[in-house]
Amino acid sequence: MIVYGSEYGSAKWYAQTLGKKMNMEAVDVRQFKGGEDPVIFISSLYAGGFKGARQFLKTMNKMDQKRFVLVSCGLADPKEERVQKEIVSHAHAVFDPLDFEWFGVRGGIDYSRLSWKHRTMMKMMKTMIEKKGMEENSKEFLSTYGKKVSFCDEAWLDDVIEYLNIHEKETVPG
Repeated sequence: MIVYGSEYGSAKWYAQTLGKKMNMEAVDVRQFKGGEDPVIFISSLYAGGFKGARQFLKTMNKMDQKRFVLVSCGLADPKEERVQKEIVSHAHAVFDPLDFEWFGVRGGIDYSRLSWKHRTMMKMMKTMIEKKGMEENSKEFLSTYGKKVSFCDEAWLDDVIEYLNIHEKETVPG
């Protein structure tokens, strides 16, 4: 089962796309009541927080489920080592004591659709970066600030699909 926590649609798009490719059901975390192994949680990232994590954990604990696949969906490139370390560190803090396999995908942003709270957070981040000086890692953030940008691409799901196909073969009695 694929569960997603999405605020503006990128994580939902990935969940539905993966669901079609793997012939699996994709449900919003608010409707998640339990499911069979593997459970895949695709969550949008906001300031290090995972959208829907609290509800996801609550349901997983009721199921007595100890393992899942986590797919984080954010703007930063999850292939960059610094980004990976930061996301995985946050994930362990949020999802411990559960065990998870992590994958990262890139989402999108449309500043015209952001809530006041999220727009304010992005403005504060921009101000901090500008005051601190331009870091290499911040160039992309500043170049996309205030715009509509999407990095959503089915290719980001290739590693997840490969993992699920291997996992499925391991769980089928032979």
